Amino acid sequence: MFSIPFVDFGGSGSLLHFAHANAYPPACYHRFIEPFLADYHVVAMKQRPLWPHSQPEKLTSWQDFTDDLIHFFEQEGWHDVIGMGHSLGAVATMYAAVQRPDLFRAIVLIEPVFLPPQILQLAAAHPDKAAEQPFVLRALNRRNRWDSRQEAFDRFREKAVFARWSDAALWDYVNNGIHEEDGEFVLTYPREWESRVYARPPLSVWERIPQLTVPTLAIRATETDTLFPEPWQLWQELQPHATFVEMDDVGHMLPMEWPLLVAQTIQNWLEKERLRIKD
Repeated sequence: MFSIPFVDFGGSGSLLHFAHANAYPPACYHRFIEPFLADYHVVAMKQRPLWPHSQPEKLTSWQDFTDDLIHFFEQEGWHDVIGMGHSLGAVATMYAAVQRPDLFRAIVLIEPVFLPPQILQLAAAHPDKAAEQPFVLRALNRRNRWDSRQEAFDRFREKAVFARWSDAALWDYVNNGIHEEDGEFVLTYPREWESRVYARPPLSVWERIPQLTVPTLAIRATETDTLFPEPWQLWQELQPHATFVEMDDVGHMLPMEWPLLVAQTIQNWLEKERLRIKD
């Protein structure tokens, strides 16, 4: 039987699982994860785009990622875990916590892909049109090979999406998001997978959010291009007992842009939540 691969970041204390975003393997989050290791044992499952011989055309919906996450927890024999996820990983974590609340002690959702209901309605009514969206096509056609890591770094350094990343954080991406293959340096997370994930947005988030029963920390970046004000407000209405935090002057990739500040915000909440549960 296939054993789902994972990254064990180490650390000691309560078990914390981190679910990564589309296109960003777990080790790219090194600077964000490191502050947790003093108090938590951090593990990150590799999602199916990082599995050997995985086929993007077989992805039917983001429920597949949820099923993988639940399977992974069962594979490891885990319960009562702190679940933390970013973007795609946040949605998979939320779905899993709804289906199997026994697996989670608390969840932290960083910039989940909770699109406006009207957008999801259109996507559900016209599923084939999603593959024609510009951001889906951009992902499919992005450059995926370089002659050296330095060339990849220099190319990424010019791009707006990485503008707020420190050189150190960007090198984490270059060193962990690209691997050597036949004398070239290739994206580890295939662009075909990245595009396929974008073309299959999570359609049932607004039905599932009210079903959450585990303590939840929600984090939004004020300069996000993903979690817009209307869904953010709707989320608060649907889950009024969650804790909602907005972070200024930062975008969707905030774990890479402000890794220490984001980590500290989460650590503070987890400590308060631990004391509340203990009481």
